[in-house]
Amino acid sequence: MIIQSSHTPADATSTRTSAHAGVFGTRWLRGAAVVRILFGVLWAFNASFKWLPGFRGGQTLPDELSRAAKVHTPVVHQWLQLWNTVALANPGLFATVMAVLESLAALALIFGVLSNVAFIGTAVLSFGIWSGAEGFHLPFHAGMTDLGPSAGYVFASLALFFAAAGSTWSVDTWLRPRLGRFAWLAAPAPI
Repeated sequence: MIIQSSHTPADATSTRTSAHAGVFGTRWLRGAAVVRILFGVLWAFNASFKWLPGFRGGQTLPDELSRAAKVHTPVVHQWLQLWNTVALANPGLFATVMAVLESLAALALIFGVLSNVAFIGTAVLSFGIWSGAEGFHLPFHAGMTDLGPSAGYVFASLALFFAAAGSTWSVDTWLRPRLGRFAWLAAPAPI
C-alpha cells in the first residue's frame, strides 16, 4: 500500500483530470470559442462587402454568376443556371437577402447565439455560395491552385459544430435553459 503526502504531484494530477472531465476540457472549449469568434469576424467582413451599393444594386451579380456559360457538364450547368435565373429575377432583393444572411451569420458566430443553427446554417450557406456564385470553381484548368474559399468555409463550420464551439463565451449558455425542448438549437452545455 502506497501512502501519499498532501504535497505530492498526485493532487495536481487529480485536479487536472477533474478540470478535463467530460468530452471537451475548458482549454479546448475556450480555443474553439476563439476560433468561432474569429470566424464570425471573417463573416462580418464578407457581409460588409455585400452591403456596398454595387452588390446591393445587383450590378455585380451577372458577372459573379456567369460561370454557367463556362461549364458544360449538364447537371452542374443546370444547377448554375438555376442560381443565375433566381438571382437575376430580382437582383436587388437577392443581394439584400444575401447581405442579411451573411450579417446574421456573423452576429450569431461572434456572440454564440443558437450556435448549432449558426454552424449548420453557415455550412449550408457556404455550400450554396460555393456551388452557385463560385460555380464549384469550375472549369478546372492548368495552374489552378484551390477550390475557392467557400469550400473551406463549409468544413470550418462543420468543425466548429463538432467542436462544440458555442458552449463557451456565448449567449447560448444563458439561452439554452430557456429554450426548453428547443435547447438543441443552441450549443451543448459544457460538462
